Amino acid sequence: MKAFVQDAIGSYGERDLEPPRPGPGEVILKMRAALTCGTDLKLLSRGHARIALPATMGHEVCGEVAALGEGVTGWRLGERAVPGVSGPCGRCRECRAGRENLCPSAHADRTWGAFAERVRVPAAVVASSLHRVPAGLDDEVAAFVDPLASVLHGWSRLREPRGTLLVYGAGALALLWAAVASRRGLEVVVAGRRAERAALAERFGARFVRVGAGGDEPADSADVAVDATGDARVWERLPALVRPGGQVLLFGGCAPGAAVTFDAARLHYGEIALLGSFHYTPRDARAALGALASGEVDPRPLIADRGPLAALPGFLEAQARGDGVRYAVRGDA
Repeated sequence: MKAFVQDAIGSYGERDLEPPRPGPGEVILKMRAALTCGTDLKLLSRGHARIALPATMGHEVCGEVAALGEGVTGWRLGERAVPGVSGPCGRCRECRAGRENLCPSAHADRTWGAFAERVRVPAAVVASSLHRVPAGLDDEVAAFVDPLASVLHGWSRLREPRGTLLVYGAGALALLWAAVASRRGLEVVVAGRRAERAALAERFGARFVRVGAGGDEPADSADVAVDATGDARVWERLPALVRPGGQVLLFGGCAPGAAVTFDAARLHYGEIALLGSFHYTPRDARAALGALASGEVDPRPLIADRGPLAALPGFLEAQARGDGVRYAVRGDA
């Protein structure tokens, strides 16, 4: 089968691989749509401590069931499905407490390799986080379950969010934050470097503020501030941009080894709450699929272009330049 494989930092290409065969409890999906993501670019530029190379690239995917492993029940060949990335065990202390995103074994075997004609879904993911796609929901929209689930999990970490929400960053996750928060009654401000993202921010219900390179810094008038950049300097800046009693959600993941310093007086005397958010639970993924199927969140404006698997290098180059937010690889193209 055709697949795009990252061999080393900064090196990847199209390869001919043996199609995966399902082990016990596993499912093989025929890729119907896969999305580019900032994580793809991060892996190319700096790698990841938990992802050994070489690795088939991509993880946001919608596919149809092409093969079932021994013991798999409840699925039929040809059904469409979206897998979560992780497979929480359901038995550990974190899982029993509803914190499956923090399960210590959830990422031992991830759903990975979306930029390929076939995708192996590990048994733990099949058991806990393989989701049937409703009829009528487009493949590339369904593939947004992973990023939207992360946003919904972050929303659940906030304490009764209301008023004004500032999202620092103007990528796909920031704009999905805008879509969710605006639909739930908050005034949303998106702060980003690229002025051309203003129109997209408005489509998702937000006001755009340009930062850096001569742009204005947002005023310290938000009730909630969310980082969607993964930049440690932004983490340090956000407590100064919320009102007393405000909340700061550290949503974007910083580079390994990053350290941040906060103004202790601002946190203490202003009663600023710092919250972390990581990944999502199977419950969040189901909620994301429901929001996509109902039309509550329509991510299609984020897709700059779509094309066959062979178009991936051009898509990644364009995304690295900032020419588009997301690109869709279509298995049927």
